[in-house]
Amino acid sequence: MKAAVSLLALVVLLVGCGEPREVDGGGLEVAARDGARKIPAAIEPQRGAALLLHYECARCHDGRGAPPPPLEKQCVGCHQAIEGGTFEAPRDVLAEWKGRLHSLPAAPRLSVAAALFTPEAIADYLQNPRDRRPSLEARMPRLAIDERDARDLAAHLASAPSPWPAEERAMEVTAEKVDEGRRLFQAKGCDSCHGESRGGSGLGVVLAPDLRDTPRRVRRERLAAFIADPGAAGGAMPRTPMRRDEAEALAAFVLEGVPEGDPATAAVAFERLPLLERPVRFAEVEARVFRKICWHCHAEPAYARGDGGPGMTGGFGFPGRRLDLSSLRAMLGGYLDASGEPRSLFARTASGTPYLVAALLARHREEAGDEGEVRGMPLGFPPLPAEDIQLVESWIAQGRRR
Repeated sequence: MKAAVSLLALVVLLVGCGEPREVDGGGLEVAARDGARKIPAAIEPQRGAALLLHYECARCHDGRGAPPPPLEKQCVGCHQAIEGGTFEAPRDVLAEWKGRLHSLPAAPRLSVAAALFTPEAIADYLQNPRDRRPSLEARMPRLAIDERDARDLAAHLASAPSPWPAEERAMEVTAEKVDEGRRLFQAKGCDSCHGESRGGSGLGVVLAPDLRDTPRRVRRERLAAFIADPGAAGGAMPRTPMRRDEAEALAAFVLEGVPEGDPATAAVAFERLPLLERPVRFAEVEARVFRKICWHCHAEPAYARGDGGPGMTGGFGFPGRRLDLSSLRAMLGGYLDASGEPRSLFARTASGTPYLVAALLARHREEAGDEGEVRGMPLGFPPLPAEDIQLVESWIAQGRRR
């Protein structure tokens, strides 16, 4: 309980202004800039440590104490091994795989989130992941995580000691600092990664976030220290030589000079295409859709060294659904629903759409901010193009020809 109260005191400092007071029903109320805010008392960092393992955060992220899983369960680690040529596979197969890696070998370290962002911001993002890195194709997947789990997991991350222990102080932001920071932002090349052009290459560029909602997420007293020495928190951002006052000016510009807004990529208007009149057979759909991306999460365990992926044997907090998309015969076997009952992948939903197609369409709705009962697929990646969904839907409508 003492740790929870300490964390709440930190939240009070971040939301700003006023000492907390106890309220009926438990919890604390703080006077924040945007009005009184109640913070639940039952924040449990210890429970959050177990949740870090339950949701398998280390499959994609490292840097916060979670032991890495076996290679066959590492999404990012496996792709990094392929990229580096250390993955055990025939040379021709390895060369083929390298051409399909996209941006998955890159993922931010949890130590950066723990050091830089507020617990509230982390919890919000876990429940409402949004695209904040325009150069990174892979996305944070939409997990089945409730408010309590998100809060406790965020509390665990935020309980990490600061990598800059001497920097725990409020920073005064003045108009002069903002103007100087604006000048330095261009002079030191910050806009080459965080600007609209995003020139250059490398991990630092790929992981460079859109800065428009940074003031709402960041621990303001730590931002200047991070800009001066991002490596202390394990950040991929390159260290740029600068004085302390220059780091503070850049932080002031990010906090007060960057136009506010939602950094999420604007959802592209989706128009469902009519069914194709030409014959569509499984071989075409398999090559263009299922083998292109679906096998990573839906395949026989033998295909991936003992792990069939989150959609097959379970993972990221999801139970195993036994959904295998590696062959037509396997697909006809269906999947297990939330109650463990077998269901057909081609059964119609309430809207009359085959379940498989409904999941592909749902991914487009999720990008537009509409999260329905059907979880969108592919998990953690951009939606499939309308032409690919049209192909799948036409194949099903034509009787799922071999």
